[in-house]
Amino acid sequence: MAKWRNFRKPSSAGKPKYEIDHAAFVTGLHVFADGACEPNPGPGGWGVAVYRDGHEVASDHGGDADTTNNRMELTGLLKGIEAAKALLAPATLWCDSQYAVKGTNEWRHGWKKNGWQRGGANADPKNRILLNVDLWQAIDAALSGADQIIVKWVKGHAGVVGNERADELSNLGIAAVIRSYTQGEETGGYLTAQYQRIMGG
Repeated sequence: MAKWRNFRKPSSAGKPKYEIDHAAFVTGLHVFADGACEPNPGPGGWGVAVYRDGHEVASDHGGDADTTNNRMELTGLLKGIEAAKALLAPATLWCDSQYAVKGTNEWRHGWKKNGWQRGGANADPKNRILLNVDLWQAIDAALSGADQIIVKWVKGHAGVVGNERADELSNLGIAAVIRSYTQGEETGGYLTAQYQRIMGG
């Protein structure tokens, strides 16, 4: 498990500085998940990279032509959970999205208790709508009985090899979606919702 040193004294700019013990990723099973969207909303991709004792042993990526960054982050996390479960051993799943990690470790339980809605019973109905509820429910189901998986946050673009690789894979997912769309492969499945409406889809 990676050792995170707590915040150091503020730097001259007043911002705390993270230090990552990169050697901690050299042993054990680590799954890195990421998602991206360019522009947001627009074509998006997700990526997952699996490392055993510091060596990449598996990877996967995919995408959607009409999505959001948060949906791709959650899709990457879900695919990462599925990959971690397949390892049949304790694994740490790393994601650089606070939304995905905090939602999984903290907020998810309250949402589930409230019938997959945000806020309490007295909250404004408009504010109770939980975005991406389908993915949150899938993540909850995937984590059921998966006590061997720990989901943790990792700072993005900080030189952590697995995180950089998952980011690369998510961009490959975007590229594959765009390539399929521009080349006319399975065009119907890659049209944005706007163009599907225009074309009567």
